[in-house]
Amino acid sequence: MSHPSDEELLAAHLRGDRDAFGQLVGRHERRVYGICLRMLGNREDAQDAAQEAFLSALRRASSFRQEAAFSTWLYRIAVNAATDQARRRGRTRTTPLEPEDAGVPAPAGGHSDPGEDVATAVTVQAALTKVPEEFRAAVVLCDLLRLPYAEAASVLGVPVGTVKSRVYRGRLALADELGSRGTAQNPGAADAPQPDLRVVHPETPPVGTGGVRPRPEPGTAALARASEPVEAEERPRRPNKE
Repeated sequence: MSHPSDEELLAAHLRGDRDAFGQLVGRHERRVYGICLRMLGNREDAQDAAQEAFLSALRRASSFRQEAAFSTWLYRIAVNAATDQARRRGRTRTTPLEPEDAGVPAPAGGHSDPGEDVATAVTVQAALTKVPEEFRAAVVLCDLLRLPYAEAASVLGVPVGTVKSRVYRGRLALADELGSRGTAQNPGAADAPQPDLRVVHPETPPVGTGGVRPRPEPGTAALARASEPVEAEERPRRPNKE
């Protein structure tokens, strides 16, 4: 039995199906929360922004015109919700993430130290909050969610070339911030090898690539390895349609 598409579920919601929008929330809450968490840098603000994103999508459901995928439309709302949340605060709060927020999965085959992975992910996230907002959004979408440039451009409402430029400048800003943090914490770190900031791609080649995996691009490997927390009590609450 095939599952209905996002667009079919949204259409069912508009026809009065009381369960359809809840299914959409279940499908996308992890990524929406992840976008907000990476944009804002702390759990409380991310939960508030994710909640607002779904409520906004619920209110604006009838405005969806299928000019892009439902997920693209929803991610645009999530980015805007996170941006609005940060502006309401006056700035992005830099409260460090707790280790559990890093969500680093257990290493396969014992090839990595989980404690080191958590520390690295938390450090990179803290540095990411210092990257200018427009660059940060592009890095989150392209390097963490691994959206194609064209889809990220649709989410952000800018040309593909602008997305590429923002990702590049965001990576540079992130590397500079990490370098500054390392030097401040360890004056001798300036001469030490820099951390590998390449995106970690899945082992399975994407469909349509002829079995060839894409070349790794500079990015945020520590955060790409870290999946968003999905514990039930930490997920954003589902909007009440009553």
